[in-house]
Amino acid sequence: MVMQIRRDDRVTIEQKVEVRDPEYGTEVESWEVVTGPIWANVQDVLPSRAEKTVSNLATATQSTRLRILKGHVVAPDMRVRLHGRFGNRVMQIVAGPALLDDRMHNEFMLEGSSHGG
Repeated sequence: MVMQIRRDDRVTIEQKVEVRDPEYGTEVESWEVVTGPIWANVQDVLPSRAEKTVSNLATATQSTRLRILKGHVVAPDMRVRLHGRFGNRVMQIVAGPALLDDRMHNEFMLEGSSHGG
């Protein structure tokens, strides 16, 4: 029996673009929307946080599983913006895609960080 995947969260897929600053002519990093917002299944991986301190800077890392329909183009150098119950959280794609057993969904692993003093 194939598992049912509940797509009840909204996400936006973004890719990095290089644009030129009109005043100085230097390259400026920006992000543009590739797909979205789309419906997805978003689930935190348990335990959901890992914390470490380097040079007196505390960093908390959170891993999240993302499942979307396989028709969407997503590459490892893109990022995902989570909406809704997650606020407006931005996460990097760290693994995937992996085609799930139902052959209709891809799964990605996401990672987000927060810094504190």
